[in-house]
Amino acid sequence: RHFGFDRTTAAMGGLVASIAATDGLFGFGYASYTFLGFGLYSQLWAMVLLPPALASGYGVLRQGRGYFWATLLLAATLMSHLMYGYMAFLTLGMLTLVQPTRLTNPKSILETLWRRWSRLIILFLLVVAATSYFLVPFFLDWPYLNKSIWLDSRQHDSYGHAAVLRGLVLGHLFDFGRFPSFTILVFVGFVICLFRWRKELFLIPVAVFVLWLLLYFGRPTWGSLTNLLPLSQDILMFRFIGGVHLGGILLMAVAMGTSWRWAVAQANVWYTVAALVLTLSLLLPVYIERRSSLERNTATLEQCQRQEKAEDPDVAALLEELKRLPPGRIYAGQFDYAGEHWGSNYLAGCTLLQSLALTEGLDTMASLYHRYSLTSDVLDDFDEARLEQYDLFNVRYVIAPEGQSFPNFVKPLQQFGRHRLYQVKTTGYFDLVGSEMAFAGAKSDFLPAASSWLSSALPKVKEYPVVSIGGPSQEIPTLLSDAPEAISKAEASLGPDRGTVLAEEIGNNYFAADVAVERESVLLLKASYHPNWRATVDGVDSDTMMLMPSFVGIELPPGVHHVRIEYQPRRLRTVLLVLGLLILVGIAIGEMRGRSISNWLHLRVLGRFNTLIKRH
Repeated sequence: RHFGFDRTTAAMGGLVASIAATDGLFGFGYASYTFLGFGLYSQLWAMVLLPPALASGYGVLRQGRGYFWATLLLAATLMSHLMYGYMAFLTLGMLTLVQPTRLTNPKSILETLWRRWSRLIILFLLVVAATSYFLVPFFLDWPYLNKSIWLDSRQHDSYGHAAVLRGLVLGHLFDFGRFPSFTILVFVGFVICLFRWRKELFLIPVAVFVLWLLLYFGRPTWGSLTNLLPLSQDILMFRFIGGVHLGGILLMAVAMGTSWRWAVAQANVWYTVAALVLTLSLLLPVYIERRSSLERNTATLEQCQRQEKAEDPDVAALLEELKRLPPGRIYAGQFDYAGEHWGSNYLAGCTLLQSLALTEGLDTMASLYHRYSLTSDVLDDFDEARLEQYDLFNVRYVIAPEGQSFPNFVKPLQQFGRHRLYQVKTTGYFDLVGSEMAFAGAKSDFLPAASSWLSSALPKVKEYPVVSIGGPSQEIPTLLSDAPEAISKAEASLGPDRGTVLAEEIGNNYFAADVAVERESVLLLKASYHPNWRATVDGVDSDTMMLMPSFVGIELPPGVHHVRIEYQPRRLRTVLLVLGLLILVGIAIGEMRGRSISNWLHLRVLGRFNTLIKRH
């Protein structure tokens, strides 16, 4: 309706929205948000917000007003799901090219195009300003955001035109596992829109659908041309199916809306009956299949809940015991997408034990939920047979199913039904270490270097190289890409005792320790490095550094010291948040009172200024 379609077409769009069926492609279909679809909660918000955000944005492009709602909806979409906000602006960029067909003069076409692009740029800047409290820190932190190697390459690159077009023709993009009702409607709507191309309105569904279908082809088709897209190296192109589904919904709405308007216009009841029969014939298979899908989802969910309820007393007792024990990280196995590690199948009902521990607020070594941390991919190289790696990550507790074997230093502590709790002796969240090596380089070189270090003898002798994400410098001339070779040649010797961590304190947003240092050392905090960690030594500010494998380090001289390390978000973020809110208020006032403000400025300010000039 906001795009300008009639009520009938809009109603038909409502009948087909969000019930596409795919083979787990994470599109607009509601299977993406139910239990069996893994529950993409933030994408759910973005899916609901994206269509009105686009329609409001398109209204701004055409009419030059409505900036407040367009800014608010686009900002909300961006904050719900970064990819969907990205897709919104690419779509609006395409819609600037949808020109009224009454314009035949090249000069008029260029003027209209420039006017729309100007409005789009203004809208983009307003949205960026409104969300700057998130975007500015996000891009400042970009060097420390991990691009995981464990994700399927097709998630970054998509599937190529051959697979996508074959899936479209066979019905797998809209009607997987059922009669291709939606696919037929998409093609019919596409043809109708092409026949009515002289009306700007009917070019919108075609533009949206074609844009995202082409981009969904991904890198296998477009190769280096994808580098023209902003942030092309880091976006997950398989998410572009959301744009394909949105364009498809618009095309389906046009197909059914056109048939219903034609039937009603004939003023003959039989034409209306025919339209009703045709609609039911196409949509009943869809609704029957979707109902069956929901029933299967519900049955599986209820079965999982019954299984979890049966184990709940044991699991609850286990997690409560972990809360009572002294602080330390918990290891419940690793999750790998192939399902080969025992942790991938360590479930209570249908839920991973590591998920349950995380839900209870326990510090759990679970890379599955922390893929944006540089440390996360390193965790997948964790060796259960090496004591120094338990100490490195402060894995003080292990929970595992009965029958899972561990080395002797992993001591049985207690049993809860089929779940066993183990304890490992570690130095805690802090340790005194050496740092005789240093490397600087690109983020892409970090994981090979960290993996080489982890598998070497250096962690055992507590040698932690300094890492700088960026180019080499006079202080750190050795490239991170050369680290694997340098680490393999490094001599590993423990050396004299460095001292003792006398006590440690773990707070909500900080770590603190009392340390007796025997010789110059680096105090290691076994938590992921970030520039926002602020350290004080005996009450005096101290610099932090990144150590392998992306942990926090602080240089300490000999003596007894009290060290506090606290995560402090940038003050800039608060300033930008206030600025963004003020901008939204300013847009609202400007649009409501724009003419009055303009008149006031003209009469009072400019008028007095002109009078002052005339007097002099």
